[in-house]
Amino acid sequence: MEYIKEILAVNIPASVAVICLIGYFWGMAAVFIAKPIKNAESFSIKPVDNAGKTEIRVYYGGISFALGAFLLYLTLALGTPVYSLVGGLFFATTVLVTRTIFLFVDKGWKCPYTKLAIPAESFFVIALWICFILSKVLY
Repeated sequence: MEYIKEILAVNIPASVAVICLIGYFWGMAAVFIAKPIKNAESFSIKPVDNAGKTEIRVYYGGISFALGAFLLYLTLALGTPVYSLVGGLFFATTVLVTRTIFLFVDKGWKCPYTKLAIPAESFFVIALWICFILSKVLY
């Protein structure tokens, strides 16, 4: 436990961001593994059969868990949260940019999920970038 405290103290803005990223990924994993259909439908996704239900659990649940676990491992293995934050930035920024591009290609801007996802993801990405900049300026 002392080792974890030392790592988190190495760079506080990066630590806060990584804790939020891990919490986000593990939270997504929990909701998609526990109730895949209910949660997928709120994302405008609906499986056509039980294999689709499993795929939702695997890709939204399993991969989310793995991403969070990898960020934790990377932080502990390297003794700093900065590289995990960079990985989270790649992921979150890519998702936001791709969503924004295909929002226009697929004409999905009127969909209820999109109206929630774009501002929420934008806020999250901006917050991560602020943490990254602070991690470089302050440490």
